[in-house]
Amino acid sequence: MKGPEVMTSLENNSPGDAHLSELELAVETANIPVLLMLLFQATGDGKWLESPYRPTASAGLDDHDSGGLEPVYQDEVRGAALIVLRGLSAGKPLAIALPSQQQAISMMSAFLGESVPEEYGRMMREELARFSGQPLDQYEETAAPVADGFHVILIGMSLAVTVAAKHLQEMGASFQIIERNGRSGGSWLENGYPGAGVDTPSHLYSYSFGSKDWSHHFTLRDDLLTYFDDVIDSLNVNEKVKYDTEVLSTTWDDTEHCWHVRTRSPNGKTEVLQAQVVITAVGIFGKPKLPQLPGMTDFKGRQFHTSAWPKDLDLVDKRVVVVGTGASAMQVVPAIAECVGQLTILQRSPQWVAPFEKFGEAISHSTRYLLANFPLYRAWYWARLFWQFGDKVLTGLRADPAWERPDLAMNARNFAHRRFFVNYIKEQVNGREDLLTKVIPDYPPYGKRMLLDNGWYRALLRPNVQLFAEGARAVTHGGVVTESGKHIEADVIVWATGYDATRFLSSFEVIGRDGVTIREAWNDDDPKTYLGVATPGFPNLFMLGGPHSFPVAGSFMFFMELQMRYVRRLLGKMNSKHITSIEPRQDSTEKYNEEVDELHDRMVWKHEKVQTYFRNEHGRVCVIMPFLNVEYWNKLRDVHLADFNATSAPPPRKPTEEPINAGAER
Repeated sequence: MKGPEVMTSLENNSPGDAHLSELELAVETANIPVLLMLLFQATGDGKWLESPYRPTASAGLDDHDSGGLEPVYQDEVRGAALIVLRGLSAGKPLAIALPSQQQAISMMSAFLGESVPEEYGRMMREELARFSGQPLDQYEETAAPVADGFHVILIGMSLAVTVAAKHLQEMGASFQIIERNGRSGGSWLENGYPGAGVDTPSHLYSYSFGSKDWSHHFTLRDDLLTYFDDVIDSLNVNEKVKYDTEVLSTTWDDTEHCWHVRTRSPNGKTEVLQAQVVITAVGIFGKPKLPQLPGMTDFKGRQFHTSAWPKDLDLVDKRVVVVGTGASAMQVVPAIAECVGQLTILQRSPQWVAPFEKFGEAISHSTRYLLANFPLYRAWYWARLFWQFGDKVLTGLRADPAWERPDLAMNARNFAHRRFFVNYIKEQVNGREDLLTKVIPDYPPYGKRMLLDNGWYRALLRPNVQLFAEGARAVTHGGVVTESGKHIEADVIVWATGYDATRFLSSFEVIGRDGVTIREAWNDDDPKTYLGVATPGFPNLFMLGGPHSFPVAGSFMFFMELQMRYVRRLLGKMNSKHITSIEPRQDSTEKYNEEVDELHDRMVWKHEKVQTYFRNEHGRVCVIMPFLNVEYWNKLRDVHLADFNATSAPPPRKPTEEPINAGAER
């Protein structure tokens, strides 16, 4: 299988007539704010950041291609940009290859048409360099060679593990990946229901090191799986993966300063593998949450969780009940509404739903051409998405103590969001007052995961679709009983009831120092970690996608890269200083969690009217992070060994090809 489908950059090639002709066409429809950033970096002329070329702020989530400029200035920008891009194609160097932190702030403020705080300078400088392929000395602490016998086991061939494998390869570290499924993909592999797709823009839901010529603004599940496979193939790591192998337990050995990882293969054979470091990336959407209702075993039709959608399922003319209205249901319902006979939806709580103009929309050929051939264009295109879907959203989710309507919103900006979303919903239900009372939430926007409208309201208006504002109370042999006692006949029941998201690392047993399990250390579902990547009492255990580290706005892929960069720096410190055992200090962890909890208490998802999977059974938020993207980036940028307990021991034994123990599972 070939690597990610990316056109080769033409910056070092001689521009041919066909290329120049296509370039002219592409520039005619190119994004003006992006072209302005290219003009500034190519020429160093500050006029491109000032009036009359300075873009206006975008009012929504579109690409704002005109930048709000008058047509005459748009034409001037396009003409100048064509000359610059021709020069780049011919190999002409940039006047400013890598902006300074202050230049990055000035550029971002001009680019977005709004003031960007100084704290973003360091982050944007480094990330723009990474996405445009500019050199940046970011891993000087990994210069020390990896110790002989240093071995890492990665658990789960997920999106995050792909990031980890890439960095470990660059370090020259020995590693092995254990994956319970027969191929990569993580939760995307397991969730093959109709309509499954990402609600983050394709170019934001991408690796910085694995560019892709995406065909659509928002990608569906099958294309995502192909992308992941292509990136894995390009890294040549498949030979290091033990597929169809389940991790049963991982146990810390305080004498040898290593982990013993017990696995089981499909034939039932168990092995115990040894590694100095374990990195987990098992995710939070791997353990479905099913209700325990009377009569569930009596149902004569087919019933299943959305994550176990049957491949042979035929829904034509069937009576289908979908229980739940979260993210999965919002994708499933529009995808099946036309073919089923009758579709009934049981909703315990309505969701806030935003317009989704680009759902199913193809990316223009011209845009794809520029993104594929000019890394700097791709970097600034990414920067707009990063801002629009990240911190621009998050700043409106913190409580304003002076706000006079806390029952409806967290602050004035959040209230403006509420008005916008309510007006949108009213437009979509088209005068159906019976629906309107059911679909407008009574809690502030973003209290739960924000959903995007991929045809949800159109589906609700169909004559064969009915929405009940209540949950399920019981199941009979022929259908579902609602909380009010109404019996709904069904041939198929779809449980869109989410996942056991707060019990991190629950798919296998983790035993740390002194025999303490992770469940004991975390009081089952109340985890406390340091930066979301490590926890006291479990040395050399690092988590990607760990507790309180998931972004509520932004890119999951970006945050997995942030976390692995941090782990890489930490591993570099371990090797350069001959550390064999490292774990966060208890006081450092407590201090971090105090900050996390205090910030969460001021966020919209702690509002009294909100019930969400973000919180555990005690009401503590332990899934998502409360920080702005830039705040978390800064926390992970540098390793402070003073926050860790680090010890040394005799050099670890070099792992052999054979496991240290093996036997048949009884």
